[in-house]
Amino acid sequence: MELNNEILQDPLKEKTLPLFAEKLKISHFSPTQFALPDSAWLFKYVCLTQQQRRELLDSNSAMEAGKRVGEVLQRIHAETIYKLNPLTKKVAPTTNEKISLDNAIEEQIEIFKEYQPVDDKDSDKKIKYLEEVPQIVTNANAGLTELGIASPITCERQVSIDANKLDDFFSSPSLSTVGRIDFDFGQMRIGENPTSTGVVPSGPDAFLPQKIVELKTKYSRLGKVKKDGSRSFLVSSSPATPSFNHLVQCAVYAAHWNFKVPVYLLYSTAKDFQIFDSTNCHHLTIEGMKKNLQIMFRTFMRREKLLSQYQDYTREEIIEHAVQMIDPNFDHPFAWNGLPPQLLQEAKELWKVN
Repeated sequence: MELNNEILQDPLKEKTLPLFAEKLKISHFSPTQFALPDSAWLFKYVCLTQQQRRELLDSNSAMEAGKRVGEVLQRIHAETIYKLNPLTKKVAPTTNEKISLDNAIEEQIEIFKEYQPVDDKDSDKKIKYLEEVPQIVTNANAGLTELGIASPITCERQVSIDANKLDDFFSSPSLSTVGRIDFDFGQMRIGENPTSTGVVPSGPDAFLPQKIVELKTKYSRLGKVKKDGSRSFLVSSSPATPSFNHLVQCAVYAAHWNFKVPVYLLYSTAKDFQIFDSTNCHHLTIEGMKKNLQIMFRTFMRREKLLSQYQDYTREEIIEHAVQMIDPNFDHPFAWNGLPPQLLQEAKELWKVN
């Protein structure tokens, strides 16, 4: 397998990378990386290039449906959407021309129809999820309305968290943590009272959004095959408690504004929606988010420490030594999902597992 020999074009690169990161061509961490065990992280985010991840890792109907729901809500609400410029390779704000809810749903359904399922089960899911997307959009939109959505509305804002810029509560990994916020909306001035110099902050940096919203969608689960050959589905409801990985994502977004902006975690299904915030989930209080952020940082610091032990070697040797220190965990319930058979085989060969 050809390992990652390309420089990751990271628009948020702000400081000199440590030697191991330069050799491995990695520039940042993310909440998505935290959700993976060390083995799958090493293979997907160190061995593979960014281009390989985009081209070779399989998507699935749930992921595609989730994108479509998010796009609908962005198209009808956002004034600004951050997008990656294919020429500059930098994420920049773009102005969104709003369209109606019906037109947005129709637009995104047509895009979803173009998705090619990876297998028969995924094909059954696609058919079901095409039916569910409009209702999930309706419920998610009701959740946003309940939250009091207000202009200006920004979507996909890319943020970079450097623990060294936070307070002394945090121990810091060397690399920054990058995330993209689903929605931030409303605007309030930083500091209603004049500063010690008698000057009220001005310009773009003088304002904070009023709320951050992270949207998660859930879809019906595959059931048994009926006697007539059709597939049954089990309708999903919003969770009674949030996913810890989702809560860690929320903590990253809150840290961008130093925990001065409240975060809301909105789940939407075809059946209902559920909102979690600091009043019904202690993980979304300032104290809870700081603790969860530190848990994530410890994971990243452990990975850095492991790789830095071998940074005087070549990148292939660094990976080889790291593999020897990490359990492959190929039985993990989701970590290795999305890998085509040939890539999964290459991962097993890397760990010398038959």
